[in-house]
Parts: sequence; structure tokens; C-alpha cells
Amino acid sequence: MRKINWKVLAITCVITLLPILFGLSVWNQLPEQIAIHFDVNNQPDNFAPKAFAVFGLPLIMVAFQVFCCLMTDFGVQRYSGNKKMEQLSKWVIPVVTVVLYFVTVGYSMGWAIDIRRVAVCIVGILFVALGNYLPKLSYVKHYNFEPEVAKKINRFTGFYMVIMGALGLLSILLPAEASVVWLILLIPFGVASAVYAIYVSRKHQKRS
Repeated sequence: MRKINWKVLAITCVITLLPILFGLSVWNQLPEQIAIHFDVNNQPDNFAPKAFAVFGLPLIMVAFQVFCCLMTDFGVQRYSGNKKMEQLSKWVIPVVTVVLYFVTVGYSMGWAIDIRRVAVCIVGILFVALGNYLPKLSYVKHYNFEPEVAKKINRFTGFYMVIMGALGLLSILLPAEASVVWLILLIPFGVASAVYAIYVSRKHQKRS
């Protein structure tokens, strides 16, 4: 029987929605159009109505959080995965939502915020954290790899996630172009992980 951790689901959803209270408290100070996307030079290039920014974004994120928690719980029961990794994955959306909500609303109120550095910092920390736990998993979700193969894939991917996360964090100390280069490097990183997974899987099949 599939068991859902309703307590964690409820707590993380409440935390994801909590920033709305801050939005309401500063409602009269907010412009009618709020910047919700920025280019690498910290310039807004997409706007949304105030109501959508204050209420809509957290509601959308809480929907993603429900989906994430349900899929994670089902995955744990199916694969008996690493508990710390599963717990970490359930807190990604709430933490990211809270940080980005305050950044978005604060920027619209005139706070001096470097959006590029905040965004890259969040992604870099996530890469380091997830990359650290990934090698401890003995499976790859949604793919029926043998445990031995899954461990090799996760070890390879986790190692390079930590490296990419560290490079991302380093880029926030440099001009904006450094973050652009880092983003471009994420493409070959993804390709390399996929190619390695195929290579290891085929090699294991030949041995079998």
C-alpha cells in the first residue's frame, strides 16, 4: 500500500504559501505591474499584474510541491531510496519559492538586489547539495537500471553536479558574462551525463 507523508506535505505547502502574507502586508507599496523575469544584466524583461505576482506564483509553486511530494513518496516505496535525498528533494520548492518571492517583491519596492547573483547562487547550492547525495542512491527513477549501473550513473552525475554547482557559485563573484558561460556549460554537462548512462548500461548488458 502506498503511504504518503501527509505531515511533510502539509508543512512544506504552508511554507510555500506563507510569502503571500508578506505580499499582502506591502500590497499598497507595490506597482500594478511587477517584474517576474530578468536578463543576465539584472534588467527586467517580463512583467505580470500585481495580483498574479502576489498570489498566483505561490499557488503555482504549491501545485508543483504537491506533485513533487507525491512522486517522491511513491518513488521511495518503489525503490527504497536514500531518505536524506528524498527529504532534501521535498524542501527544494518551498525554500526556492520563499527566497525568490522576497527577491521579486523586494525588487519591485526598490530594494537593491542583484537578481543574477541570487538566482545563480540558488541553483549552485542546489547542484552542490543534490550532487552530494546523488551517489548514495542505488537506482535511477523511472529507468529500470540494475543497482550496479544506477550507482555508477549517480556517482558520475553527482560528481559533476558538485563541480558545476561550485563553478556557478564562483561565477557570482565575477562579471555577468561568467554566469552566461556557466549556463552554456550546463548543456554539455547534461549531454555527458546522458551519454555516460547509455555507455554504462550497454557495457553492463554485454557483460551479462
